Amino acid sequence: MSITTIFTRPLSFFRSSSRSRAKAESVAAPVLDFPNAPPDIRILVRQRQYAHIVRPQDGLQFDDESLKYAWKAIDHDMAYVPGGAVILQGEYATTTADGLSLIPQTLGTSDVESLFIDRWCVTNADYKRFVDEGGYDDVNLWPEQILTTVLQFVDQTQQPGPAGWAKGSPIVGTEAQPVTGVSWYEANAYAQWTGKRLPTSAEWQRAATWSLSSSDSLQECRYPWGNSFDPGFANTWASGRHQVASIHDFPKGNTPDGVRQLVGNVWEWINTQYMLAATEEVSMHATDPMAEIRGGAYDSYFHSHTTCQSRSADTLTARKPNIGFRCCFSATGLEPPDTSN
Repeated sequence: MSITTIFTRPLSFFRSSSRSRAKAESVAAPVLDFPNAPPDIRILVRQRQYAHIVRPQDGLQFDDESLKYAWKAIDHDMAYVPGGAVILQGEYATTTADGLSLIPQTLGTSDVESLFIDRWCVTNADYKRFVDEGGYDDVNLWPEQILTTVLQFVDQTQQPGPAGWAKGSPIVGTEAQPVTGVSWYEANAYAQWTGKRLPTSAEWQRAATWSLSSSDSLQECRYPWGNSFDPGFANTWASGRHQVASIHDFPKGNTPDGVRQLVGNVWEWINTQYMLAATEEVSMHATDPMAEIRGGAYDSYFHSHTTCQSRSADTLTARKPNIGFRCCFSATGLEPPDTSN
């Protein structure tokens, strides 16, 4: 068994090889269901809240049977990313003969601990469950200072939900697309609801690059599949779609361990504040805090904006049709079940 196989299918004994099941999953948002699981565990798995089982926040431990179902779901939905280091890139503002310019610069090396990261962005179907379960009314999921702002996070019919939805639901047929039109706060609230969190900038980059990087030189690939851009591998402007695609599309752009669409389709909210350096002659006037976004989107024109190292940013309350998110949680201290026997 190769190392790629290990990290792509770490708990492969749980997987089904049914062709009919694979065909059905290709057109719908993936939802696991274990009818034989205890009722409370079955609900947590269906709502992708299994992180609460393997890493309970109240310290109450689950039994082995419940843990088995949770790890089966994690194997299906998430990829293991081993710890390591990444080289973060950024930019600084300065004045040139052509006016204000952003100059690329290396920010430095950042160490990353091992983690589990979602194989695909949170879908409209996933987020619908959060909305239906009253996620917007749960004060424990939102910072106190923005509670009044949460009332403004409504859809086109003034119901709680993403900006592009209506009557508390996404457009029919878009269930398997990444949810968009959500602010950083909404993405963070959903992540907490599932027992996960948003990845940091270094964690996101590690997930996109580790399996094709040299551990000796820290030389990272530019894209999740290698160093050459291919419009058939990612939903950017060059692909010709010019709109959000299903999480099942563009499979050639997957990382070797099965993480989809880290580049293209939608930008992804990152749990890292965006800071722009500037030379002395440039005055910065930031009125609203900003978070990094990574990966580029369907409307990204320049390939240089959609590499594993490039970054952009938006204000925390921005609710744009080209920004989504995925979640992760730390693997430190967790022990998946032994699959050797």
